Amino acid sequence: MQKITTYSPDQVRSPFAFFILNKGMNSGKPLEHPCPNCFTFNAADQAEKDLYCWICFGLWQSRSFHQHLIGSVIPFIRLHELSQVISQASEKAQANPGTFQKTVEALKTLDLQEKQFHRNIMLIAEAKKAIFANYRSCPSFYR
Repeated sequence: MQKITTYSPDQVRSPFAFFILNKGMNSGKPLEHPCPNCFTFNAADQAEKDLYCWICFGLWQSRSFHQHLIGSVIPFIRLHELSQVISQASEKAQANPGTFQKTVEALKTLDLQEKQFHRNIMLIAEAKKAIFANYRSCPSFYR
């Protein structure tokens, strides 16, 4: 089985597979769930999935896939170019595992903080709605 393939709903995939977006300006973004415009990365085990998923995340965040995008209306990345970029990054990561692990830990920490900030923003928005809804229900509001 090839490591990276074009996604198809009826394809056989590894239990440790993840997906990589292949169209749009977010091409290269790793995904937990498939979408019509993605590739499938079939990892052999959880450790390999984590390694390559974080490599893809880092490459996507640093916009390393952008130089390989083609298409004038909807940009996309070809499977061959995506595989090459991931392969080169993988070689660097495996040559310096300690440095790569520190980088992944930093990315995990920042990702958790970002999710918490998004949750806080949603809570603040809900609080604003509740405050105004409470004010609107006040009889003196309509005088």
